[in-house]
Amino acid sequence: MKKELKIEVYSKDWCPYCKKAKAFLKSKGLEFEEININEADNYEIMKKRTSNKTVPQIIINDKSLGGYDDIIELEKNGEFNQLIGRENIDYSEEEWELIILGAGPAALNASLYAARKGIKVLLLTKDIGGQVINTDEIDNYLGKAGTTGADLVYDFWSHISKYDIKTVIGEKATAVNSKNGQKIIKTDNDKEYLTKTVIIATGAKKRRLGMKQEYVLSGKGVHYCTNCDGFLYAEQAVAVVGGGNSGLEGALDLAKIGCEVDLIEIEPSLMGDEYLQEKIYNSDKIEVHTSAKVSEINGEEKLQSIVVESLNDSSQKELDVDALFIEIGLIANSDFVSDMVKLNQQKEIIINEKNETSEKGIWAAGDVSNIMDKQIIISAAEGAKAALRVNQHLA
Repeated sequence: MKKELKIEVYSKDWCPYCKKAKAFLKSKGLEFEEININEADNYEIMKKRTSNKTVPQIIINDKSLGGYDDIIELEKNGEFNQLIGRENIDYSEEEWELIILGAGPAALNASLYAARKGIKVLLLTKDIGGQVINTDEIDNYLGKAGTTGADLVYDFWSHISKYDIKTVIGEKATAVNSKNGQKIIKTDNDKEYLTKTVIIATGAKKRRLGMKQEYVLSGKGVHYCTNCDGFLYAEQAVAVVGGGNSGLEGALDLAKIGCEVDLIEIEPSLMGDEYLQEKIYNSDKIEVHTSAKVSEINGEEKLQSIVVESLNDSSQKELDVDALFIEIGLIANSDFVSDMVKLNQQKEIIINEKNETSEKGIWAAGDVSNIMDKQIIISAAEGAKAALRVNQHLA
């Protein structure tokens, strides 16, 4: 008999771990009631029911399980499936044709294409959704106008659930080794998975300033992609942090749509290409602040202003801006294979036009690789390419 489940998730809109928790539950095909702690007296009720003050808080049949990390730990040790009345299956006891590492657009599309080719595939990931899940508004993914990152990831997952794709969620790959022509993937759950081929699609994470309000106002004035979100602020006052190519290109793009731009760089001079610097200094829409940093981000429901501090004399200036774009680069999630495949200076996995890495049997796709354009639709396409090349290899 199917176990009756009442699942409640206390959350709030901007919380990234809430989005991850909901994605995890959806990946299990579980329905749940979402309770916003900013409405009515839900926060006080949550604290009374769970003895916790942070979100998310997940409750199943009136049993408080804790937050996102807690349910992932339950998943890793097999207790979560017991709670929801499902059998635990140890996929490390099987041999796979392909293991895909990650669960962002590249990994999910790779799994879709692999499954459609009849490949015995396992998707192994610590979290679901990559960077995308925390993007509040997406309007440059064809056919999905005005969607959110979380909704796009939910749609991706709903699509792949139609196919025979086995998943391990909550385990992080810690190493990939070769043995007798096959690959062994080790995880932080003390397990080893044997496979003929691997697609690494573990993505990258945005470099952040590390300020509290940066997280609170993410998607509410604080953004990490001018290509994605810049159009929202046409003809408004904005600031860009980052004097490399990404920051310079972002500032120029914003100026083109009528924005008044303050460009902030911590080094004494801009770091991007000379031709971009020349365009920056020739623009009457862009004011450059070098040897400067953002010392405050102000606002509660939306961004109101930032404070820029000079590193030369510690003087401060408050700027009333509608948006802050942080363009200080990405960190590729590639450390676990740094001794296996070749990386560039940015720690991105170097691939060729077939998505092959320097190690036979390992492909890479998406933002973890050295592709130039870090866009959702491009990562998804790269995942498809990698899966098609794996299929050719296995044939």
